[in-house]
Order: sequence, then C-alpha cells, then structure tokens
Amino acid sequence: MSYQTSILKLIFNPFEVFFMKDKLRYGNKYSDADWGSDYFEVETDTPIGKIKVCHVVINDIGIISKALVEKVLDTSWMTNLDVGSKRAYDRTVQETASALVEIFESTATHSDVGSEFGEVMVSIGSTKALEKIFHHVILPIAELWKPQIKQNEGFDFHTVCSDMFINFGEAKYSGNVTPHGNAINQSKDFIDDEKHLRDYVHLRELASGAAVENLNNDSFGVVASFSINATDPLKVLKNAIESAQDKLSLDSIKAVYLVGVSK
Repeated sequence: MSYQTSILKLIFNPFEVFFMKDKLRYGNKYSDADWGSDYFEVETDTPIGKIKVCHVVINDIGIISKALVEKVLDTSWMTNLDVGSKRAYDRTVQETASALVEIFESTATHSDVGSEFGEVMVSIGSTKALEKIFHHVILPIAELWKPQIKQNEGFDFHTVCSDMFINFGEAKYSGNVTPHGNAINQSKDFIDDEKHLRDYVHLRELASGAAVENLNNDSFGVVASFSINATDPLKVLKNAIESAQDKLSLDSIKAVYLVGVSK
C-alpha cells in the first residue's frame, strides 16, 4: 500500500488507525431505518473467550423516540400468558408505559436526551443490536413488568440467545462520560447479589422453557450496555473487554455481550 493510499484511508476511514493499534475492527453493519440506527459487529484479531461486542450508532433521535413509543405500547407479549398472569401485569404495564411514552414524546419534540430517556434508549437499542447481529429473542424491558421503585431493582432488560441462555442486561447512560465501567461493575454486583435469580418468577412466564431450565442450572449470559461519549469508540470497547474479562469470568456466565451506544 502506498503512502498516499494510506493517508486517503485514514481520511475516509478514521478508525483504520485504531484497528492496527487496538486489534479491533468493525465487521458486519446492519442498518435499521425503523429505529434510525446502525448496528456494527466488532471483531477482534485475538481471542477474547466468551465475550462478543457490538456498537450501536443512533442517527435520528426523533425516529428512535417514535419507535420506543410503539415498543412500550405493544402488549402482544402478553397474548400467550394465562389469565392470572395477564391480570397481574396489566396495571403495571399500563402505568409504566404511560410514563415512558410521556418521556419519549417530549424527547421527540425537543431532541433533548435526558437520563431517563437515555437509559431506555441504551437498553432497547442494545436489544435491537443483539437481535440483528446475534439473532437474540428480545423479552419485554424489565421496567414494564418490574417497576424500578428503589431505582436499583435489578437488571434492566433480558434477551434469549440461540443457545437458549437468558441474558441479563444492565444499561448505563451519561451525556458526558462513557459509563462502561459502571455497567460492568453493576452487572457483577447484581450477579453476586443473585438478582438474576430473583427475576425467575417473571422469566418463567416470558422466556422459553429451555432457557428457564438453563437458568435453573446456573447457565446464563450477561449484557453490559453503555452510552459512548468519545471520539475513539473502539478504544472504549477495548477497555470494556479488558474489564469484562476481569469482572465477569464466573463459569456460570456462558456469554458476555458488550454493547456501546453512540448518538
């Protein structure tokens, strides 16, 4: 490759230098016009065990705000529940969805991303990336069926991967810094406190029997998702990989997904 070609590659692809330095690179890209987002699989040149990485880029806050409204108002996930379970969830879903819709609509109008909107954006944006890239099944976000009364009730969202593991997701948002350490540390603390097991009474209604059985056998996954406020997202993700390798190494954790979200 000529010197001139190298310079042109850096101008038109500023991440090229980071590929060489951090041994990370962008793989497949999935565009999602309905959510105003792009999802990138992040690949590594060296093995990182059970960790998988992706990067979400939010292109249009207005579009994702409207999509979030439709998402929380969609109660189709309750269709197959028995009568008692539907009645148990109905009021909680109504109250929470109403509050979230107000936040989403305000954000769509003013394009001002606050902490409440930001955390749900990171949560659901992460699940959409996992669905598109890794073929996960998305479960309803926990806030719909488990109100965050103490603001620390446990994991924010859940998915089920093709290996039939329930993945417990923790989302952290900041408009100024990149809270990947907070997301990973919180995930570790929740697992240590067995908050994933406390979700069982809900997950047995929402997830497949095989996934629930794996949870009962102490086999599950973790998702740490976080907003990225940095000019070098791959460096942030590299640091997150190193932290996750240290903090989320339990044998019972079969997979770790790291999802960075930029806007």
